[in-house]
Amino acid sequence: MKKKAIVIILLWLGCGSAFSQEISKEIIGKWKLTEVGMMGQKGSPLEVFGVAEAYQEYTKPNKFTGFLGEKVTGKFKIDKAANKIEIDVNNESTIFKIKTFTTKNMVLNLKTEEGVITLYYEKVTK
Repeated sequence: MKKKAIVIILLWLGCGSAFSQEISKEIIGKWKLTEVGMMGQKGSPLEVFGVAEAYQEYTKPNKFTGFLGEKVTGKFKIDKAANKIEIDVNNESTIFKIKTFTTKNMVLNLKTEEGVITLYYEKVTK
């Protein structure tokens, strides 16, 4: 995989229900990518993507910033019915399936041509 393609795929990440509203509130902040799972293997962002720093940051109103070697900005929305986060960067959408979500940890799945990539995030506290 080329690094640039991965950057675009990974960083593109209507709330009507309590679940969706809860995530919409709790997701606000910076989330550091700590581990990546792919094809039965797990590794750090440095091991998998060749970058030491990788994060997603969600701010109001529905603004998104991602970093994986380069910074991208866009918008996000939470879809409770499908349990997903949709990220729109430069009119291109990427959908992350929410595997687990707490106020401190978030695990997202991303479908790619190579298979499903599992992304493990920790919320950054100041």
